[in-house]
Amino acid sequence: MSASWSDEGREAAEVFAWIPQDALSTDEAAAVRAGSSAHAVASYIADNRQSVAGLPANPALWQSLSRVLIPYLGAMIGDATDVAGFEPLDGPRSQMRRTAALFAAMAKDPDANRALTDAASHRARTYGESFAASAVADPATADRGDAQRQLNLAARLRSLVDTGAHLADPERETPTPAHAQTEIAYQVVSLTAKPGDPHIDGRFFRGTRLLSPSEIPEAEGSLYDSQMTVYLAPWPRILDAIRQFGDTYDVIAKGQ
Repeated sequence: MSASWSDEGREAAEVFAWIPQDALSTDEAAAVRAGSSAHAVASYIADNRQSVAGLPANPALWQSLSRVLIPYLGAMIGDATDVAGFEPLDGPRSQMRRTAALFAAMAKDPDANRALTDAASHRARTYGESFAASAVADPATADRGDAQRQLNLAARLRSLVDTGAHLADPERETPTPAHAQTEIAYQVVSLTAKPGDPHIDGRFFRGTRLLSPSEIPEAEGSLYDSQMTVYLAPWPRILDAIRQFGDTYDVIAKGQ
């Protein structure tokens, strides 16, 4: 492997070479070793983003690194469920600059980057779905406890994906939480809204299903968002939680 790397990249090649692939091992010691090793690699990439970006192309290596890091996406933001040995690169309430740098560095290889960000986006949606279910079950506690924790996890991952992309390509639009907040509102509203509701235009339904933000024409996005907000108005703590989501997202996005 090292033959495809320059002398400057030899240290990186050596760091990357010994990563075990047993993150989800049922053997606790093996899982801890895997997590610690993945953490060492993530730390190196995060702290050497600029030099890593200049290394020769090596798609197989970067795709392998992506596969290694994906199991630890939750651990990166404070959710170590089902993994061990991987400590967050940053405090979860911080601007998470090292973790954002890691996401930016993975743009080195498009396929590796797509795999990592798709996995992160999927995990963020899962956290959002958990929040939505809790919020609908008990709207009075939507902005606290486990519901709030799930929402904060979703906000961190969504912001890390968007902020990392902007760091990798500063010509991209500066990340803001608006679209992500609309997605969270949709996840809540979709659990209870039905066609014929006076607060939501019928064209935002397909059959009995509320359309997601990605299915809404850009020209109608503002109306869609406002109607999600109006629908949720009777439950102010849900709206407060969604605003908190935006605040958490912004902490990371504005720290780039």
